[in-house]
Amino acid sequence: MITKTKAKLRHIANGLHRRLARLLPRHIPIAFKLALVMTLLLVLGMASLGLFISDNQNRLMRTQLHDFGNTMARQLAKLASEPILSENSLNLRMLTTNLGQDEKILGAGIYAHNGELLSATGIQPGPAERAFVSPGVTARPWFRHTAGGSSERLISFVAPAYYQDVRVGSVVVTLSASQMDQAAISARDAIIYATLAMTILASLLAYWLSRRLSLPIHHLMEATRAIDRGDLATRIEQRRNDEIGFLFEGFNNMAAGLLKKSQVEQVFSRYVSKNVADKVLANLDEVRLVDRPIEATVLFADITGFTAMSEKLQPSQVSELLNEYFSYISRACSLYGGVVDKFIGDCAMLAFGVLEDDTDHAFNAVSCAVLIQQLAAQLNEQRRADGRPEVHFRIGINCGAMLAGNLGSDERMEYTVVGDAVNLASRLCSEARPDQIIIRKQLFTMLQPRIVAKAEQTLPIRGKSTPVGIYSVQNIHDKDQALLQANLHKVLNSNADQRRRAVGDA
Repeated sequence: MITKTKAKLRHIANGLHRRLARLLPRHIPIAFKLALVMTLLLVLGMASLGLFISDNQNRLMRTQLHDFGNTMARQLAKLASEPILSENSLNLRMLTTNLGQDEKILGAGIYAHNGELLSATGIQPGPAERAFVSPGVTARPWFRHTAGGSSERLISFVAPAYYQDVRVGSVVVTLSASQMDQAAISARDAIIYATLAMTILASLLAYWLSRRLSLPIHHLMEATRAIDRGDLATRIEQRRNDEIGFLFEGFNNMAAGLLKKSQVEQVFSRYVSKNVADKVLANLDEVRLVDRPIEATVLFADITGFTAMSEKLQPSQVSELLNEYFSYISRACSLYGGVVDKFIGDCAMLAFGVLEDDTDHAFNAVSCAVLIQQLAAQLNEQRRADGRPEVHFRIGINCGAMLAGNLGSDERMEYTVVGDAVNLASRLCSEARPDQIIIRKQLFTMLQPRIVAKAEQTLPIRGKSTPVGIYSVQNIHDKDQALLQANLHKVLNSNADQRRRAVGDA
């Protein structure tokens, strides 16, 4: 039973906590926090000061009232001792009458030793309040109900009357304590109103000051958001000679470093494959990629008759031609999960299944080769219409075991694949005719259900003891044609958009 009750209470507490969390705002501005803290500190200071002043004022007024009452009671007792003894009622009446003329004194009375009233003026306390208890002056507070139904607090000061060290009677002087209480209340109200007024003014001033203090933080927050959106050119132009100024300077240096890093990454990705660049940049402490044996596919695509074509073109035209076609090849390669290993003159070397595990790397390589030949065919139609020479590719593809790793020195290295399977792919490319894709018989056997190819004659390959049976790939089967055509349009549209942006920038 106790366990169930605890669980129920815990559930209720969690529910209240969740409701409170929903009511609270997720973001509280720092200006509001600073203003709240400054206002609370000022209110606490004002309240403490007000309480201190009010307490001192009340204590001073009580002291003054008691001093005045004690003095009046002692003087009356001294003056009334002899008339009490001589039973001189006229002098006694004169003493009480003269004392009652003071506005501060509400009543005065002279009593005999047995408590008999001898002379009085104004308000007199009851027997209990005027009873004699000590040889000194005694203050007796009491309340009197007025005709309006309210009560008034009074203080009666009782003093014994002595004649030659013999007590002959007592005197009573009654003062009003309500006036003191009213003055204390008025002072308290004045302090409260002053504190409220100062609190409002302090809140406004604190909020304004907090906004001023937090404004640089807002600038820094906006600049940080701009960096997060990718605007690495954002800078804070303010110049300050305080700690915030050093913070701004540090932010600007950081933003400049990020911009430079982004530019280096972009340039780096253009000189090596993006996948290779990502792996290198993700592990800058250990730049060297691990050498490992893999099962992958390599594709070589070479422009036929390029030497004769380049003799008829200007160097700038040759560069423009290569950049255009290599751009198409790079996009086609990335669409099928491959990486551009390198460009060798007019030849492109592509690798599939190298950096990322790809069980379908062989088919992806063949699909990429078909896409490259179809791209070249469509581009040649436009080139013929423009009177420009056509460009034809010959492609060789081979699949097998190879070593992926770094080649070069500590100062200059490249990530590539090497092995007999790579060399054979290069030799198959050199044996291919224009617009032809050739593969080994073993690769055709592995992909036969998915590609369309015809057998060619066996070729003696230098370095191989036996001739190599080859197949010429015409296309891929219909079930994969939709993706091939989609990739074809994607590559063509991407390059068209790039050319339009280049013209616009010019």
